[in-house]
This record gives sequence, structure tokens and C-alpha cells, in this order.
Amino acid sequence: MSQSRPSETANEQDAAPVLAATNDPALKRILERIDTLGLTSNLLELKLQGYTIVKSVLSQDRINRAKAAILRRVESTVHKSIDPDTATNDDFNGMSYQHYLLFDDAVFPEILLEPKPLALIDYLLGESCVLSSMGSHFRGPGGMPLGIHADGQTDGFLTDAASIANCNYALTPYSQEQGALVIFPGSHLKKRQPTLHENWKTNDETLVDIMDKKLSRLELDNVNWKLPHGAVTMDVEPGDAVIWHGNTWHGGWRRDAPGARINLAAYFCRPFMSTQERRGDDRYPEVFARYADDPRFAKLLGEKTFNGWREEGPDFTGQKTSPRGLYD
Repeated sequence: MSQSRPSETANEQDAAPVLAATNDPALKRILERIDTLGLTSNLLELKLQGYTIVKSVLSQDRINRAKAAILRRVESTVHKSIDPDTATNDDFNGMSYQHYLLFDDAVFPEILLEPKPLALIDYLLGESCVLSSMGSHFRGPGGMPLGIHADGQTDGFLTDAASIANCNYALTPYSQEQGALVIFPGSHLKKRQPTLHENWKTNDETLVDIMDKKLSRLELDNVNWKLPHGAVTMDVEPGDAVIWHGNTWHGGWRRDAPGARINLAAYFCRPFMSTQERRGDDRYPEVFARYADDPRFAKLLGEKTFNGWREEGPDFTGQKTSPRGLYD
């Protein structure tokens, strides 16, 4: 099953209870911003389905610049040229995650600050959320599908309120053959990780069964994977953004077409959590200077977080701006 929109029934009238009056000033600001940006139906989809697709977020210029920067990174890693339109599994097989992209090119901070995805991320994590990582799942033909999982904790049950949220920008077209993202609508309400039998299977064999066989590359490329029951394939276009709650189950098809599927994955968390990418004191002052007039950039990079002080010790005045509730 494929889907380019999470729900055909989400509309402004259905969203009325979501936008009802609130006494929480932070939530009120977020809801007003979502309404102004025309994202009310997306908000309802997030609540009901655990994910939403925001169409045409990125301009063609940003798509092109981001793709070029990621391709430069990949080519520098594999030490050869890769044609993203015609590459075979001999050129690049399976998936490679390219991490720490934020400071690789000026286009990545620009994308980080896109207002529509950020408004929905704020609803999930609060206005004090921080960027945990920014990377790319660069997928060539062949290999394994990306296992179905939720991004929350791996042990025990997940919480109702999101502690993690994802924004996945498509930089190339997504389809089953092209190695698309897959998502389980409503799985955020389960508040647990999927079981082995809710994951990818082929005939009666699970993903782990296939991995244990230690098949050759050619044998792996010929495994006929079955879409797990309840999952949908994200058929989206370059520039679209798929945003989901951290509890939502997701994974990805193996790519069977020539070329490469390229995305940009921005992963956010609440400010009390450790980020995936540890930036330390490698501050890239020229980038911070470029965004000196945009306080949101510093906040997303954890510069305004009360905890995590440096050698000069804590600044307790930061407690004044520490979050007091889910939406601060």
C-alpha cells in the first residue's frame, strides 16, 4: 500500500478541538503559528496517524544544493564518482548513513530553519527542543531494507508525549522500487517497539532469520521482502517533508531501481536529552555569526539550554528560560 497523504479525512473542521482555547501560553503560540502557516490538517494527521506529509517545503535550489553537498560527502567516503541517476549496486550497494551534515554546507542550516516543519516539531517537542542530528540515508540499489522501529527508547514502554521527533526531507523521488520510507499509521499510540513478526519478512522468515543466514550480496539482492501488515509506503516528491512522532514505527524498502535515494533527516529531541551528535566546543563561529540575529538557531543547537555547561561552570540565570511544561 502506498500513500502520498496520511489521511483523506483530516480537515479544518475535524481539527477544531485541537485548536480549542488553551491556558498554556506556549501551546497557544504554537497553535497560532500552525494555523497561520496553513498546517491545521497536518496537525490533526500528526495526532491521529503519528505522521504527516508537508508538500513542497524545499525550493528546487535548496534541493539541488543539498543533493550536491551530500553527494560530495559520499564520493569522498567511497573515493569514486557516483551518478545518482544511474548508479548500480556495483557502484554503491545498500544504505550508508552520512552524519554531521549541518556544518558541511550553508544549505543545511537554511533547511533546519524551515518554518513549516519547525512549527510541527514544536507541537511535538515544545519550543525549547534541540537538533539531535542532521544526516542523510544515502541508499543505492540492493542490500537490506531498513528494519521497522520507533526512535524512542528500546526497552520498556514509550511515553504518551513525544521525546523525539523526525523530519525527513525527500531530495529524490520516493517509491517502493526507489527505496522509499515506510510508516505504520497510528503506531505511535501503541507506545512500544514493534515485535520481530511485525517487521520485514519473506515467506515465513523474519529479518533476523535472513541476517543469520549470512547471504551473499547477490542472494540478499534477490530476497523478496513483504511489506509488513499495516505499513504504508511514502510516495513523495523531492522537496516534500515527512514529519513523525518519535513513537511512530517506520523503516525503508530496499532500493531495486538504478540510482540513489537521497534524503535529509533532521532528528530533534527535548533539551534534557543527550543529542545523537555531540558537538562539544567545535562551535563553527562563522555559522553562528551568520545567524546571530536569529535566536532560534542558537536554541536549536543547544546554546540556550540551562544544563550542559562548559568549564566556566553553570549559569543559573538560564533557569528562567528553562521549559516548565510540554510546550515551552
